[in-house]
Amino acid sequence: MILVVGAHFRAAYEIYADSAVAGAAGISEAQIATIISGHRPLDLSEEAQTAYDVAAALLNGGVLTAPAYQRAIDLFGQPGVNELIYLVGHYCFVSITLNGFDIPVPDGG
Repeated sequence: MILVVGAHFRAAYEIYADSAVAGAAGISEAQIATIISGHRPLDLSEEAQTAYDVAAALLNGGVLTAPAYQRAIDLFGQPGVNELIYLVGHYCFVSITLNGFDIPVPDGG
């Protein structure tokens, strides 16, 4: 859930870009707004809930709990969990970089 990361850092361009990607992936506008506000929508798919929970736990600076980790393994397999963790870390870097250079949302966005 890259949008969770962008919202955490309040990275305007990341939120803008990832909202479009989330919408194309079937996340509703209401769900996107809830994620941007820092909350997990109640009506996400099990996979999206798990991805949100993993991202949120990592963003809060803690180790993933054993139940959260196992739920992610059960849904995504070890390679999928690895990728999810790498993406959360990568988009932390991206969001901080965007904020550091104050990258704006494109006109009309």
